[in-house]
Amino acid sequence: MTVASRNQRGAALIIVLLLAATLSFLVLTLVAATTQSVRRSGGAAIRGELLWRASSAEIIARAAINEALSAAERGGPALTRAHPLFSQQLDIPFTNGAGAIIFADASRCFNLNSLGGGGDGAGETGAGAEFVFLLTGVGLSDADAQSLAGVVTDWIDEDSTQEIGGAEDGFYASLPTPYRTGGGPIASVSEMRAMKGVSGVLYSAISPYLCALPSSDGAILNVNALRPEDAALLTAVTTGALDPSTGADLLENRPPGGWTSVEQFLALPPFQDEDFDTQGLSARISVTPQYVEALAGATVNDIDMNVRLLFAAPDSGNVKLISRILGSEA
Repeated sequence: MTVASRNQRGAALIIVLLLAATLSFLVLTLVAATTQSVRRSGGAAIRGELLWRASSAEIIARAAINEALSAAERGGPALTRAHPLFSQQLDIPFTNGAGAIIFADASRCFNLNSLGGGGDGAGETGAGAEFVFLLTGVGLSDADAQSLAGVVTDWIDEDSTQEIGGAEDGFYASLPTPYRTGGGPIASVSEMRAMKGVSGVLYSAISPYLCALPSSDGAILNVNALRPEDAALLTAVTTGALDPSTGADLLENRPPGGWTSVEQFLALPPFQDEDFDTQGLSARISVTPQYVEALAGATVNDIDMNVRLLFAAPDSGNVKLISRILGSEA
């Protein structure tokens, strides 16, 4: 065999090996793409199933709230914290998985969006004053409370006028990672973590008393849902006329079935003092929840999905879904 023939055979072998390697690479790529496609299809199917289950949970939650309110209107148990709606988990039977709903009265909080109502300086009157009384009632100094009221007001309002101790776009734009204020109602209390001076420790201390309702009105407190440790909320709506210790005593001695009417609650001795505007206070308290939150969870093939639902629940038959948030709130 000549040298030329050997060289040709060597070249042919190299070409064959290159072709084999190329084909192997193509086959592996196709297999990987097919595997990824199958996984993606499976993931999409599971996600779709979880969304259907979340939708089912929403229907069940609305029905459960309606039934509880209707029963209370017929003379059944009041919707206190001890009511089965709030004290028990509602399990949902699903095939190939599980589901459950936990309800909470969302009417025991200060509505942060009331600070964006305009007209009142932060911490001076109205919602601002209520917020300051709440914050001092849970341990903040008056100066820190006034400052935080300004920060939240500046975040929510649409103007560029900075409140005392507050922060407008100029402050946030100068940060290493710049951003702007919301300039409108907030959707979640967790937005406070982006606001000036709100550390993790501060947020953990005050967030249990706060909510972000879809209104600029002050929250109407359900006195049958308040705990003694929530007494600062009563101090806030009375703009300091009812001190936290007195409020805690009232809540500690609440009747077993709860107060049956606002009038019964306002007939208690502390409210007979001339310092109390009982007419104004009667518009800010209730004995039934105005809002109910439902945290629904579903599982399919060990994959979980949570959905947080907020319902307006002024009375039975009139329960409306206000917001729906997929995933856990930060």
